[in-house]
Amino acid sequence: METIEVVRIKFQWPGRMYEFANVHELPIKRKDLVVVQTQRGGIKVGQVSVPPRIREKRKDDEKMRSVIRIANEQDVRLEKTTDEFRSEVKRFFHTRLAGREVPGVKMVDCEKSEGGLGLTVFYSSENKRFDYKGMSKDIGQKFGMKVDLRSVGIRDAARLSGGIGRCGLSTCCSTWIPDFNPVSIRMAKDQGLSLDPDSINGQCGRLLCCLGYEHENYVELAKTMPKMGKFVVTPDGEGKVVKLDILKGMVAVRGEGGAVETYPSSEVTRKFAPNNPGPDDKGQRHPKDRE
Repeated sequence: METIEVVRIKFQWPGRMYEFANVHELPIKRKDLVVVQTQRGGIKVGQVSVPPRIREKRKDDEKMRSVIRIANEQDVRLEKTTDEFRSEVKRFFHTRLAGREVPGVKMVDCEKSEGGLGLTVFYSSENKRFDYKGMSKDIGQKFGMKVDLRSVGIRDAARLSGGIGRCGLSTCCSTWIPDFNPVSIRMAKDQGLSLDPDSINGQCGRLLCCLGYEHENYVELAKTMPKMGKFVVTPDGEGKVVKLDILKGMVAVRGEGGAVETYPSSEVTRKFAPNNPGPDDKGQRHPKDRE
């Protein structure tokens, strides 16, 4: 079996980890800064997230780039993007936009590469007519660097800005999430959450990433419970399900007298079998629901 020694490197943008071959068998440790080859043939400084390990070689490893060396002080200094430099680039970027009256475009961040000779500018745009090639040329002439403009999504922009989430902890996207998985409004519904945008949207204005963390567990637990609006039989008689607490396994039922009582799901059974629905299951409403 043919093997290969690989190491996982993380870059500021796009904040993900990539595998590189440690062909020189360098004594790399976690959090070390290293110089690697890029897909475009250049070099870039990144931080080690997972130290070297040996695994079975795969077919797609033939295109894998390599770690060149452990970064020295000069490598780090040349590629360091200071706040002052970043602010200067941003001012120039937005001054050019204002002069050309281009709306819906915003510079998100920038970072140096190629030993300080290259500059990658990240921007978000809702304007399809934005001339990014012209902007790249202008920035290159201004700062004397090879400039590459890359469009990023609104979630990536939020990843960079960071912040505190509704849970009181640092936002997941800025700390540990490697990739953004699809999140839907159905996940919020399945968990019985309020659909108010202020409650289920994150700082990026999109649905909270954490809605997907436990969604599968909610779906599995819900299979053992009656659905909302169904008529059921409880130890105290018949009623209609008005609320579910899926994690606690509790069902709130409005009885025939109008009072709402809570029962463990094990004590509640469907009044009508799924294959033989009664008239109430076809859409008739409880008298209290008409109020």
